[in-house]
Amino acid sequence: MELWLLNEEQNETFRVPVLPSSFEKRAGVNLNIENINDFGEIGLIGNRKLDAINISSFFPAQKYNFVNYRYFPEPYECVDMIENWIDQKVPIRLIITDTNINKEFSIEGFSYREQDGTGDVYFSLDLKEYRRISL
Repeated sequence: MELWLLNEEQNETFRVPVLPSSFEKRAGVNLNIENINDFGEIGLIGNRKLDAINISSFFPAQKYNFVNYRYFPEPYECVDMIENWIDQKVPIRLIITDTNINKEFSIEGFSYREQDGTGDVYFSLDLKEYRRISL
């Protein structure tokens, strides 16, 4: 499995060097609950909500044997790339190979930290589906 982030507007690609131990995609619909006299509550199913996904991993500062590829960027180069995408207000395509995930997302949240003195930068990336409006 590989995890890719693509800024198609700027032709930038980024392969996440260390796969997350897990990821969770959330999908659903808008559900309106109405109360009908002498009947009770009913649920009116609306349109789809935007998919959401959270990815947590780290950007390595060293060449570990479990890193997916050899020539990965420095940790803060990865941070800068993601923060630039946030500043540019562009959708990012997320591709997780060997799954059905290949769609555009907005970066809803991005946090990072150093924690163990190795120089590795641990991150969490919250993505929300991006739907293009066509008239």
